[in-house]
Amino acid sequence: MPLQTGLAFHRKRQTLENLTLERPQNLQSFYEAVEDALKKIENHLRYVELEYYGVERSPDEEIKAWLPALTTVMGHAKTGILVSKQQLKDVFDLYDRSIGDPTMIVKLDKEAVQTTLEVISKVELYIRHKFKNIINGILLVTSYMKKYCLSFSGISGDVYLETATNYEKQRRELAEAIQINLDDIPVMMDKFENDGIRLTELGSVPRRIAERVECGHMPFLVMFAGACENIRNACIGVRKWIQADDGYSTFIQFDITDLEKKKETDSKLLRDLQVKVSHLDHRLKVCKREIQECVGELKRVAAKEKSLKKHEEQLKTDLREIVMELEMKERQREDTLHESSVLTHKEREQLEKLTSEIEHMRLKKPVLERKADDLKRKLEFMKFRRELKSKRETQLQEVKEELREAKRELRRTESECERLERNIIKLREIHRFKTSPEVLKKLFYNMPLTHKGTGAGGGKKKKGVVIVIPDLPFADSDKLEKATRVTATLIDKDWIPLYRTLPFHPPRGEENLRVDIDDITNTFLRDTLEVHAKQALYRWRRMHTRASVDDLKKALTAIKRKDIADKVDEELSKKRAVKPKTSSAVKFPKVLVQTQQVRVRHSLSNPIK
Repeated sequence: MPLQTGLAFHRKRQTLENLTLERPQNLQSFYEAVEDALKKIENHLRYVELEYYGVERSPDEEIKAWLPALTTVMGHAKTGILVSKQQLKDVFDLYDRSIGDPTMIVKLDKEAVQTTLEVISKVELYIRHKFKNIINGILLVTSYMKKYCLSFSGISGDVYLETATNYEKQRRELAEAIQINLDDIPVMMDKFENDGIRLTELGSVPRRIAERVECGHMPFLVMFAGACENIRNACIGVRKWIQADDGYSTFIQFDITDLEKKKETDSKLLRDLQVKVSHLDHRLKVCKREIQECVGELKRVAAKEKSLKKHEEQLKTDLREIVMELEMKERQREDTLHESSVLTHKEREQLEKLTSEIEHMRLKKPVLERKADDLKRKLEFMKFRRELKSKRETQLQEVKEELREAKRELRRTESECERLERNIIKLREIHRFKTSPEVLKKLFYNMPLTHKGTGAGGGKKKKGVVIVIPDLPFADSDKLEKATRVTATLIDKDWIPLYRTLPFHPPRGEENLRVDIDDITNTFLRDTLEVHAKQALYRWRRMHTRASVDDLKKALTAIKRKDIADKVDEELSKKRAVKPKTSSAVKFPKVLVQTQQVRVRHSLSNPIK
């Protein structure tokens, strides 16, 4: 026969029993192993039901056969409802005394009492013992489910991690519901034996059976049916868990795709905002420069403006006087011409002189008007510069407000892009954990899922940045690593008794333990006891497939080193501080803006032909 190759291992169908010795090949093979285990549990449950009710009889017929005897005994106990075994204690005591003393005369239907005792014993036997293997089987299944069907997330987190947080809540709720269903089975019997159990405390199946056979006043008769319903509910919970875990990686991939599309959109918006902020920043500088030019020019002409206004007032006065005097002289000339038709020599000279003055004034008036217009234009230019300064100041405030809002929007967009990047990295890590067979190997050996010195995204830890590993379900290996380091530092020469006390699965004999100790001592002969202890604990973690912090603390307590166990608890309870992220200045791309002067020079150097 040819040698068996490694390929045969992957073709072999794994079972739940094999998972104690070998890691799951992949999640699908694990799901198949769990489904096979559930089918075996359900077959076992059907066998127990057949054994309890009988092959030929239905549950209703079996319970109806017990009712007459139980009704008779309840009449002896003078009770109309039987919720506790203690209600029949006096009847049972009287029956025992009558059996011990045959001469004793009692008014009891001994056959009914005997039947009642058999019924109660049968219910107790099946609930206490027949379900034990079934419950242990489901507990084993759930232990593997908790180990391999993980969300790799906490129950709270960013809204973009809603799929991961919802699945973590769902798996916790399912695990809790499964445990409640299993715990309720022995609790039912405890209540019947002590405080009493009511029909309302049982499930829907036993209540329907009680209604059909009219035994609601004796709820313990349907407790077996309630226990069977709890087992089936637990199996349904496991299957729902498997179904949710099977589609988990697909939904995570959908989330990654959606977030990447959103990140692409937000990145484009971020670039547009950076350009907008750059343009607004340029506009702000232009407004400030124009305001400074206006202020400087107004300062330079401030003294000249006063003299111009004074000169303008003087010109206005001169113009008014010239106009008034011109009008007066013209009236005088007209009056002179009107009064006498023949003028004397003296009157003629006065008239010529008056005419000459009028002509002189008429020539002088336009000159004064031009000077007044020039002064007015100069003053209007100064007024325009002042209005321009006021307008630019208003515009400056508007640009400042717009720039402030744009920067605020830019910071929000940058934060959103960083948030998207963090969540995408986290979701990719979760998807990698859910789809990589290497992770199943690490979970099997309780190894850390991430390498030393890497953060959540698998990148190197940046200098000066403290990365906090969240308290997730898969962080147990990190806790065990810390507990191992603390123990190795403090254990000193007691590492040998500690190694002999630690549990191993699969078990290791005394001879193997002695060989391990000799091997460590000889290999690390020149090293310290701390190195010996560290190597021993690492070997224990490698050999023991279920290594945990609790196992280590129990072993420390057993060798009377509870002080180290307390130190481990103290170290694990410490929370690492988060170094706040320093805010960095926003850098904007440089935008080349061509000024008017540059454009003019360019047009002059390249004339249109």
